[in-house]
This record gives sequence, structure tokens and C-alpha cells, in this order.
Amino acid sequence: MSSKIITVWGKDNSGKTTFAVNLGCALAKRDKIVGLISSNLIHGDLQVYFGQNIPPEKGLYHALNEDNPNVGEKFLEAEESRNLFFLSVPNHYTGLLCDSVSLQNVDRLISASSLLFDILIIDGSGDLTNPISGVGLWMAEKVYTLYKPSASAPMWHKGVEDFVRELHVADKQINILQAPNGEFDTKAFKGLLDIPFKYELPFVKCAGELENAGTPIYLYNDRACKRYRTVLNKISNDICGGKKK
Repeated sequence: MSSKIITVWGKDNSGKTTFAVNLGCALAKRDKIVGLISSNLIHGDLQVYFGQNIPPEKGLYHALNEDNPNVGEKFLEAEESRNLFFLSVPNHYTGLLCDSVSLQNVDRLISASSLLFDILIIDGSGDLTNPISGVGLWMAEKVYTLYKPSASAPMWHKGVEDFVRELHVADKQINILQAPNGEFDTKAFKGLLDIPFKYELPFVKCAGELENAGTPIYLYNDRACKRYRTVLNKISNDICGGKKK
């Protein structure tokens, strides 16, 4: 089994991890076996979204540093979303293990994981030196780039132009606008960037509360979450080549 590799990217606090988690839920609902890898090497965040703990023998550090062909054993199954498995660093700090992360180890991890899942999602980083994000962008078939309107977002966009060009990211990039909470004018923001947005995600006021409670937006049923879910379903349709039957 060989997967499509998708990387979710954007400036810090652009909503990319929220999007990556919920896209994984949407794709898993289509009976796809989905793997989700975090690029955060400092603290675990994916497990917060699912309300779970990563035991010491599992997690990202072991998957990167052990030459173990059974990399699937390091993923944790998302309890509330069948067919979705995630890989993140342990809940508890275990030393500067991220110092030993090499591009070769990341390439091996992503390549091995791509044989296990129908779709592999890399939750990227706005930090251009992050090895998991960088290799994920290079290997991805599609790159979903999240933008949340702010004064600093255009500066980030301008600052990564050379990086995007050198890694040939633009050819596979799909831009998504994350609606703000009313503090920034969306129309003015679009004018500043002058790039096409294929999708727009609605603002979900209770997103932070749901994430802290370990409940992905996609699995919650209030009006705002349903609107968010509708957009996620459209994106998963495009990834899978048609509507869910």
C-alpha cells in the first residue's frame, strides 16, 4: 500500500494543526487508512487534540531514532476516529532528542510510513529549518497552506518566497484562508497577498475549548463545526477524487 503524501503548512498560529487533525478525521471517515505526523519536536500537540497520552515506547523520537522497519508500531490510534493514526513526541519532556534528527532519518520515516497508509499527512512548521516540515514539503504530492489574516501573515508569505521557489512548492500548493474572529478585514488581507484561495474555513468560536477537551471540530455537531466540516468534506473529496458514496 502506497499513500498520497500531503503536507499542511503555514505561519505559526495559522490554524494548520487544527486543519491537519480535522482533515485526517474527514479522510478517515471515507474508510481511508490515514497517518498523521507532527513536525513539533519540542512538545506533543496532536495527542491534546485527541485527548490521549503517548506512552514512552511509542512516539516520534523512537520512530526517528530507531532503525526499526515496524514504524507503524510507533503510531497511536486515534480513539474517537477509526482508521486514523498519529505520531507525535511524548507528553513528557525526555531531553534534547531533537538534536539527533537528521534529514536522512526523516526521509526514512516518511518513506516507511507512506507504505502503511492510504494517505499520510505531515503537520508542517512555519520554521523553515524544521527537518520534518522541510522533507514533508519536498515529498508531498499536495501542500495545503493555511493563512489567517493578520499584520504579520504577509511578511511571512514574503519571507518564504525563495524557499517556496527552491523546493518547487508553488506547483503543488493549495492556499486556504482561515477566517479570523472579526479583528481583521478579510477583503483587505486578500488584497495585500494577491494570491488565490481555493477554500475558506469558517471561524469556530469553540475551537480552543474542543481541542483542550480532546474533541476534533470535525466530530462535533454545533452549527459552526458543521460549516467547518462541510469545507473539510469538499477538500477530502478533491483528495480522493470524488464524493463519498
